[in-house]
Amino acid sequence: MKVVVNELNSCKRGLEVEIPGERVSEEMERTFREYSRRARIPGFRQGKIPIEVVRRRFGKEVQDEVVEKMVREYALRALEEKKLHPVHDPVLEGVNYQSGRPLTFKATFEVRPAVSVSGYHKIPVTVGRREVTEEMIEASLRGLAERAAKLEAVSGRPVQKGDYVVGTLSCRYLKGRGKNLVNEPLLLEAGSENNHPDFNAAVLGLEAGRSASFETTYPEDWSAEALRGCTVAYTIEVKEIKTKVLPPVNDDLAKEVGNFQSLDELREKVTGELRRRAKEAETSDAKDRILAHLVEQHSFDVPEALVESQIDGRIEGIVREMMARGIEPTKAPVNWQEEREKIRPAAAGAVRAGLILEAIAVQEGIETTEDDVNAWLREEARRQGTSPNALKDRLAENGRLAGLRRQIAREKVLDFLLLDATITHEGK
Repeated sequence: MKVVVNELNSCKRGLEVEIPGERVSEEMERTFREYSRRARIPGFRQGKIPIEVVRRRFGKEVQDEVVEKMVREYALRALEEKKLHPVHDPVLEGVNYQSGRPLTFKATFEVRPAVSVSGYHKIPVTVGRREVTEEMIEASLRGLAERAAKLEAVSGRPVQKGDYVVGTLSCRYLKGRGKNLVNEPLLLEAGSENNHPDFNAAVLGLEAGRSASFETTYPEDWSAEALRGCTVAYTIEVKEIKTKVLPPVNDDLAKEVGNFQSLDELREKVTGELRRRAKEAETSDAKDRILAHLVEQHSFDVPEALVESQIDGRIEGIVREMMARGIEPTKAPVNWQEEREKIRPAAAGAVRAGLILEAIAVQEGIETTEDDVNAWLREEARRQGTSPNALKDRLAENGRLAGLRRQIAREKVLDFLLLDATITHEGK
């Protein structure tokens, strides 16, 4: 086998492979013999078909099969021989074969560029200090009280903003198609911004035992796709009015929300959690600034395939967010090609940042160990509610273990750079 590698640019390679004609002929003969054993041709017993009959009947089919198989096999051999690691499947650009002559083919692919990083020691970084204030602590305690709040019935007055309406909802579609409802249980926070204004207008001022009927026409850009452009007749019957009662922030609340003996103990826990989050935010900010500094100092071409993959991931995130808001992405007024081009600069920067971190890992001998992988698997498996082995098998099946190892190495490099950096805080 003859292999020639052409460097088309810093990331793109051209591969030219020549397979000796006798090797191709040997594979052809082996495949013809295999066909003669398993082929079915009227007038011949299976396994007793003369090889010449097989050649005439299946010649083109065998040649195509052998050429395809050998191109795939020898492409992998050529990449291993030249120690090349494409970032995507090679693109076949030409296959030539004539009986008795060598089989030749060409392919192009992208590789990670050779990157040498300098100036990454003692990087000066300035970050804002995240202070934990008494106001933040009190707000967190009030949030815990909110989550421990109970709904209590009120009487002698109509529905007010902030009340919870307990009752039933009936509806009938006047325009558009949807499921009509009759006396469906309803719990509605009166005056909430999450409600359609017509609902708030209908229930505010109503007394228990009364009902309100109204019609609502939904705009074409309404968040719930099924209701866009529909006109629906609603009837709400108020059976009970409840108000949210927050418990006082005291020792009893501490015992209710967790295994705390006193409010002071709960306050200490809340303060510690806020400080931990503040420290994490400072660390994340510092790492972002370190990475931005390195990207700014090192300019080089990045593989387009990695950029496209990064864009795909970001687009998928946008799509998931739209679907979570009840928006159908295929029907949204979004020019997805324009959206991809808007994302491209940031995606290219993210790829460049990853390659810089990988280069520093090589230069500093920072590697991902099995312990690193297993620790990540244990934590992620716990978060997903599965087992580490099942998660590992899934990643291996999807070909994502190598990517996981690279990501862990990048995180270790960032930790290394952070410890080595010269960090100052704004205003200090």
